[in-house]
Amino acid sequence: MLSIALTLIIFVLCLLVGPAGVLVVATVIIGLSFVLTAIYASPRPASRGVGVRLKLWLGEIAAAWSILFVAMPMERWLMPRDRDGARKDRPPVLLIHGYVNNAGSMWRLWRALRRRGLRIHTLNLEPVYGDIDCYAPLIESRVAAIRAGTGTPRVTLVCHSMGGLAARAFLRHCSGRRVDACVDKVVTLGTPHRGTVLARMELSPNGRQMAPDNAWLKALAAHEAGLWSCAMVSIYSIDDNIVAPQLNAHLEGARNLPIAGIGHISLPLSGRVIDMVMAEIERA
Repeated sequence: MLSIALTLIIFVLCLLVGPAGVLVVATVIIGLSFVLTAIYASPRPASRGVGVRLKLWLGEIAAAWSILFVAMPMERWLMPRDRDGARKDRPPVLLIHGYVNNAGSMWRLWRALRRRGLRIHTLNLEPVYGDIDCYAPLIESRVAAIRAGTGTPRVTLVCHSMGGLAARAFLRHCSGRRVDACVDKVVTLGTPHRGTVLARMELSPNGRQMAPDNAWLKALAAHEAGLWSCAMVSIYSIDDNIVAPQLNAHLEGARNLPIAGIGHISLPLSGRVIDMVMAEIERA
């Protein structure tokens, strides 16, 4: 449904302001995200020059355009929900997208893992503006279907942005009922584990749940106490233009892997990040 809605929205916007107008608006919004997150930026090991900042901005623009105008509207045609692979020695991988996205935002990661022989599966988190806890049963159902379809005992979750919080909510959902989540490992990419200041401007339930120090995030962390039923990995960028302070993507008790030079939208499209994800999938 989200794919169809996005296609209609983009079509209407193009009629109103023209394709160039839509591109300009997207470009300006991305530029503002860098300005706002720079105000609340975590300390960096070295200052970023104009050239590096320009490269980050252009990279995010290219990523946003490709996702917004191609990958997300055409997600159901580009990315089958279930894709078998030759690698039976590794658990199937379920990709979980971020806020106001669909599975298409992770299209390059999906394609790269498929080329490497892994069994890849996707889902869309709906309702788009729902409470993050409402995604837990959806993930539980999807994991059960993947296990039934592949005959494997456990699944690996690879999550972008808010998708990582949805995965943590799913693990809490299972542990609260003393049910095995059947997850081998959770790998998050740019997830605001401790919130982001940009979410303070949000009005939606899941948007408010990503504001720093909100009651939902505190309750989630208190329930976990840094302990999970599976391995947890957080890959995040110290140059993230959505998660700020950037160190809020650091998850206490998890394996944390910071990188530099990559924007938020670009994380699941980056070759460097894809290699890191693949390395984590290969780790026992």
